[in-house]
Amino acid sequence: MKRTIFSKNKRPDLISILVFAFFMLTLGLVSPVSAVSPDVVNIGVGTNGKYLVMNARLVDGFTEKILEAIENGVPMGFTFEIELRKDNTLWVDSLVSSNKVRHRVQFDSLKKIYRFSESGKNVKRKIITRKESRYQKLMLTLKDIPIAPIYKLDPNEKYYVRVKADLETDRFWFPFNYIFFFVPFNAFETSWAQTSPLSIDPDLELSKQAGGSNKKRGAISRDVIRSFNK
Repeated sequence: MKRTIFSKNKRPDLISILVFAFFMLTLGLVSPVSAVSPDVVNIGVGTNGKYLVMNARLVDGFTEKILEAIENGVPMGFTFEIELRKDNTLWVDSLVSSNKVRHRVQFDSLKKIYRFSESGKNVKRKIITRKESRYQKLMLTLKDIPIAPIYKLDPNEKYYVRVKADLETDRFWFPFNYIFFFVPFNAFETSWAQTSPLSIDPDLELSKQAGGSNKKRGAISRDVIRSFNK
């Protein structure tokens, strides 16, 4: 990140700071209105062991300014809010379970590596990569995220999963001698995206008992969901 240098013998006055702020705005570093419309797509639901899990992808999450900021070492993060809700026809839908998953990346300019981390309820991993395409895919993708134990699902009820994403980042700072001027980065929040109604397979236990001896130990069952999203 380029830094503006001033003489140590002369501190800028308020007018200089305001002029610089206006200059940065005109360059498009920060803007009051987002130029893109990020969205969460391809929401899929399945099972992994004893948990109901979901997959999804965030599109248009990276702008040129965000990518430029990452290359300059600014920590950048996406927070995904995930909810499993019961579909009630006569009253407000009820929240069954939720998970908040945070994706964070920071570029180490000395080692030329990207440090990615994912954290949430029953979710925790850290990955180091040198490839831009790899960290971008990791940041934008949710894979096998647990959202609820299967036993919480009633075969006679209908459910749906919804998810939204927020951009989180530290503030940019520009040194004015001994004065630090903070400029907030342009953040965004997507609208909720959700699946169509889904339910547990009432014959799941019977199928387990019938085919239990033929399945490999530790095999993952994915036949618990009767219907999927659009």
